[in-house]
Amino acid sequence: MTIDALSQLSSAGLLSDEDVFPAMRRWQAAGQRVALVTLVGVEGGAPRQPGAHMAVAEDGRYAGYLSGGCLEDSVALEAKAAIAARQNRLVRYGKGSRYVDIRLPCGSGLDLYFDQTISAVQLAEMAEYRAKRRPFMLATDMDDQRSTVILVESANGISAPSHRVGNVFERVFTPPLQVLLLGSGPALVAIATLAEALGIALKIVTPDSATRGALGLAGRRALIDDADLPETLAGLDCVTAAILIFHEHEREIDHLAALLETQCFYIGALGNHAVHRERRQILAARGVSEASLDRIRAPIGSIPAAKSKATLAVGVLAEMMAQAKARNLVP
Repeated sequence: MTIDALSQLSSAGLLSDEDVFPAMRRWQAAGQRVALVTLVGVEGGAPRQPGAHMAVAEDGRYAGYLSGGCLEDSVALEAKAAIAARQNRLVRYGKGSRYVDIRLPCGSGLDLYFDQTISAVQLAEMAEYRAKRRPFMLATDMDDQRSTVILVESANGISAPSHRVGNVFERVFTPPLQVLLLGSGPALVAIATLAEALGIALKIVTPDSATRGALGLAGRRALIDDADLPETLAGLDCVTAAILIFHEHEREIDHLAALLETQCFYIGALGNHAVHRERRQILAARGVSEASLDRIRAPIGSIPAAKSKATLAVGVLAEMMAQAKARNLVP
């Protein structure tokens, strides 16, 4: 992996899937021509799914990844050749490839499309949609070598997977995953720390000065005042998770009632089974339907009876990511 690619990982969160488009815009601004490499087909098993990207500059720098590390250098060389020839190309690696010296340990065949026609205008358009949290598609016609950026709408908060129809590959981009954290205490700080390592955008509401202090020491500036919470809730979309970490559970009821009116794909609340039964009874008395109450994940997290802030944080984010994956909101 190149130094530039490592710097991208460091700046975005060591465990996050890289958004390669900022790197492409930066390289273009520096006078470099670029190529976008997309995994458009898989025969057998593979570590990445169709739609995974690498971006490559004409000097060989790259961001993103398409395999477990066994293919990226070869892909960068092929991308440089495509840029130099000013010609897009579809290349098979692994099973059935003309490159008999490049072996994939999984025994699969991967089809990669090298597109050196992505323009600065298209990159700016996609960046604008990302900033506005608008889902869009990059439709690439591999016959006429043309890519088009198209706004799309998701149905019921579930995004369509990227797919190939004939020689057109449609890569769907959902808004970046974000988390609204409400509550207080060490567990909230631990969840924020791990989410940040994953490269997940955070919004945090806490009434507790000690929690605010701990978050401030960690360098996080995503705090929202209680007065601004109604406006924040109104703007939550279907790629947002809400996590409530309250020890005084009566303080969470108003928040839960409001969150159940939003499109959040995940709503999780701290507390054991007895606490959750009482929570449901209170919300039901306020007119919240059974279907809405069933949206609340509680006890929260995929690790039963988690007692430390570390196991709770890991379990909560694992459960949340599993829900996001099931809806095609993350790779």
